[in-house]
Amino acid sequence: MNAPELDADGRRYRGAAPGQRQRERRTRLIEAGTEAFGTDGYRNTTVTTLCAAAGVGKRYFYESFTDSEDLLLEVYREVTARMLEAIHLGSGALDADIDTRVRGALTAYFQLIRDDPRVPRIAFFEILGVSPTVDRAYQEVLDALVDICTVLLTPYLDLGDHPAVNTRMVILGLVGAILIIAQKWVLDDYRQPVGDVVDSGFLVVNAVLAQLAAAK
Repeated sequence: MNAPELDADGRRYRGAAPGQRQRERRTRLIEAGTEAFGTDGYRNTTVTTLCAAAGVGKRYFYESFTDSEDLLLEVYREVTARMLEAIHLGSGALDADIDTRVRGALTAYFQLIRDDPRVPRIAFFEILGVSPTVDRAYQEVLDALVDICTVLLTPYLDLGDHPAVNTRMVILGLVGAILIIAQKWVLDDYRQPVGDVVDSGFLVVNAVLAQLAAAK
């Protein structure tokens, strides 16, 4: 019987194309980065540690990423994509009333943060102050959060009677408020129940919408 064919890491590769093997190694490195950055922290993690966790040699790390910061960016994109998806799915049907959609989006967002503490550690804390490139990625995600919230809220806003109000700036303020609530909740080790935190976020959103309606 012929021995199984192995790659340089001692893993079977018979039947797998080189591109597939590279994608698999990249996936393992992203998973290792998510775990390491989300538990030990980005600054406490080395390429050697990441390679050991992913089961790949260092040369394969540099096959996919230029350095650990490059991996951090990819991990950040993945965890924030999960956050955006949670908000989108949680907001529910387009024909639902605004209270139902906002509460659903907030519940899904905060539940994800509670269920996987790696997500907020990476998205809220490890990403800060790394480099200008990473700072730009943070701003891009902030813009994406504003975009998805704009899609959610704009159908329920009528700004025709006060055109000086910039809808995007208002929603940016709401996003910032929800982020601060989430960060404080994480730093307090999730002491408040999810429902209470959702109620706090909902109150902020509802207050702004009510104020806009009263300003007509």
